[in-house]
Parts: sequence; C-alpha cells; structure tokens
Amino acid sequence: MAVSALKRLWGDELGPLQPRLLLVQLLVAPFPPYTGGRMRALALRLAGFSIGQGTLFWGLPAICGEGDLRPRLCVGSHVWINVGGFWDLGAMVTIGDRVAIGQQVMILTGTHQVGGAERRAGPFVARPVRIGVGAWLGARCTLLPGVTVGEGAIVAAGAVVTCDVPPHTLVAGVPARVIRALDPGLGEGLPGEAC
Repeated sequence: MAVSALKRLWGDELGPLQPRLLLVQLLVAPFPPYTGGRMRALALRLAGFSIGQGTLFWGLPAICGEGDLRPRLCVGSHVWINVGGFWDLGAMVTIGDRVAIGQQVMILTGTHQVGGAERRAGPFVARPVRIGVGAWLGARCTLLPGVTVGEGAIVAAGAVVTCDVPPHTLVAGVPARVIRALDPGLGEGLPGEAC
C-alpha cells in the first residue's frame, strides 16, 4: 500500500519533469538577462525544439506541459523574445518570423471546460496558439488558448487576448479589443506614441 502510494506520488510530482529543458536551463544559467540571447536559442535548438535562425532569447521563458514538448513549439526566424515569459505547451504554439515578444508575456494553451457546482474547473482542454509574421506582443500581455494573432498585429502591454486578432491591427485592454487598423506597409511613428 505505502509503496504504491509512493509511486503514485512520485509520478504525480515528477511526471511533468522535462529533462531536456532542465539541461537547457543549466547550460544557459551563467548568462544574465540580455546576454547570451543566441546561446539560449542554440541550446533550445540542440534540445530538439524548432527555433529559427537569428532568433534571440534575452531570457529563457518558463516552458511547461506534459509529455514531449518539442513538437509543440515552432519559433520562426529573427524573433526577439524578452525576459520573464511563461509558455504553456499543452497544445501547439507557433510563432512566425520577425515576431517581437515583450517582457513577461504569457502564452496559454490549456484551460478547463466549465464543470458542475461541485467543481467549476472541469475537464482539461488544450487549444493551439498562433502568432503571425511580424507581430509585436507588448509586455505582460496574455494570449489565451485557441487565439491567433494576425500578421503585423500589435498586442498592447497588459492586454488579455481572448479571441483572434485581425492582421495589421492594434488591440488593447481586458479583454483586448481592436483600437485601430495599422498600415500594412511601413512603420507608423515612434514606439510609445498615443493611439
């Protein structure tokens, strides 16, 4: 009885352990934030993750999920990833080329169905998240399961994205709403300008 309970406890507590990610964390631990960006990308690539050329990780995001996570993450080329992120890989996360990801961005693929009165967080479900080419995710924004951020879109800092973001739009707020359309051509002014 005690041995089976111990095995179950061991499996519950250490089942989600990701040895390859632990190795990556050990390899890049000596690098403080904003140094070794290419080294973090290389370490993830060597661990079997799909990370495009020219991508920089200024900090390693906390990556979680069960099972083999490597096939559930595809990061394009020339992507900038800032510090403090949290990426849930319960389902596929696809990040297009030339995406910029701000500090402490959360990408969530897992949620729960609404359960009965005895427990409202019902069965677990996972839905993929996709971030289009050239998009910009502002600091501390959150992408919820199943959303697609369109090509060239901007998600403002602190926004919570609950539904798809059309291409070439600026969204902001909780929940995120379209603020305005963006010119799909050249840039439109300095960062931080008022909408």
